[in-house]
Amino acid sequence: MGREIIPNSQLKAARKALLSPSGSGRPMSRQELADACNLELARMCEAMGSGQRWAGLTDRTIGALERGEIRWPNRDYRRALCTVLNRDEDSLGFYIDRPSERDGEDRSGTRHSSALLHDAMPSGATQPSRESWVAEFRGLQGQVAGTWDSTSSIYPGEPWSADDRADTVDDVKRRTAFALPALSLLAASMPSEPWNRLAYMLEHPQQLDGPTLEQLEGHTAELFRREEHLPARQLAAHLDAHVRRLERLVGRVPAPFERRVLMTTGEALALAGWVAWDSKRHQTARDLYARALRAADEAGDGPLYACVLAYQSYGAEAAGNLVHARQLLIAAQKFVRGEHSAATRAWLAAREAEVDAALAKPMPALRALDRAMTAYDYAHPHRERSWTGFFTPSRLGSMTVTTYARLDHADLDATAEAVVASLPPSDAKVKAVILADVATAAIQRGRHDRGAQLGHQALEQTLSQEASLGRQRLHDLHLMIQDKRDDADLAELDDRLLAHIV
Repeated sequence: MGREIIPNSQLKAARKALLSPSGSGRPMSRQELADACNLELARMCEAMGSGQRWAGLTDRTIGALERGEIRWPNRDYRRALCTVLNRDEDSLGFYIDRPSERDGEDRSGTRHSSALLHDAMPSGATQPSRESWVAEFRGLQGQVAGTWDSTSSIYPGEPWSADDRADTVDDVKRRTAFALPALSLLAASMPSEPWNRLAYMLEHPQQLDGPTLEQLEGHTAELFRREEHLPARQLAAHLDAHVRRLERLVGRVPAPFERRVLMTTGEALALAGWVAWDSKRHQTARDLYARALRAADEAGDGPLYACVLAYQSYGAEAAGNLVHARQLLIAAQKFVRGEHSAATRAWLAAREAEVDAALAKPMPALRALDRAMTAYDYAHPHRERSWTGFFTPSRLGSMTVTTYARLDHADLDATAEAVVASLPPSDAKVKAVILADVATAAIQRGRHDRGAQLGHQALEQTLSQEASLGRQRLHDLHLMIQDKRDDADLAELDDRLLAHIV
């Protein structure tokens, strides 16, 4: 049974207590409230000297808030609504099932888990019982992976309990620290230079120690960071060597380190799968994803499992199977319920918004986008997992642009302009996708010259970065303009797409 939806009569009453700025004498409409809040958001950002973080409210967003479908909008929206309506959060009926500190932190800075489990979950999702989650975790393997035996183990270990908190490496480190004193007796006989020490550990995995494992975990995280800036082929060799190194350790290290080794191995395999897909080696990508899912299962690492499903959703979308892509994303969100997974939850919800928009489901898309923004309020991307560092505000903005472009949303142009202006030079792969999406939207609106100009820019970015997502978007652009070659600008762009992309 899903969360009970209770209409927010307090917010609706506060809106109706204000008169329409049109002078008609009627109460303020939802669209008028949204417009007033967007003006307030712009003023807030100008005062802080920053770009606008969120795309803005619409009458549909206000409607979802008043119907109680969203009870805890993101922080900027809450502040704008409170300012425009001259009320505080309590009197506007905003709440989330968590302790009284509104922004998910107590005075000591500790994040509350319940702050992250409510409105950021998919509509209708419920907190599962221990038994149902274990069954669901196991059942998903057969549905999604399909290419490996879910009963086999990477190493002979204890079965995972759903009571375990599997969200962060830091949690695992704290638990294993108590089991390490005996291992320190071996330290005197080991090389002290880091890479010499690593080579020694690879030959003697039973003597693996904490500093060496942290070195390996740090290298996994560094490879994720490099993926944001390097073409796939440049990264592949480094990544392949790292995966081989890690897989030599799996099942052969001291018991206190088994789970951490599996987690970082699974992360590296997931990244390797993504890079293989980016390099168009699709069968290799599928095999690597299957191995990553096995590692996630053995480690009891729900967020890693969710990450792999999200990567697979891109492949499903590229193959034209949008329904399966959406199923993967809905399933993935069930594995990120812990307090340290806000960035992953925001990414998954934003991906769901993109796919919903491609399926011509505007309301689910906008609701998913709002969940993404709400979850992102609590995210610490660079402190959560290896894969979350990429999910900066500009990445969320780019996914907003993609969603708006597919919906032909009225706020597309302003949002795209703000996001492109905010992108650092290092976000070249993201820029390629955004430019392709905005080019598509411009052509859809009859602005062929502008669309062609943006399309050429997107092509240059895509070719220089070997960005598969950019290629996918440009292929879709070719399909749209191939029947419009009577326009000289579009014909020239299509010729280049045929030569380099199609």
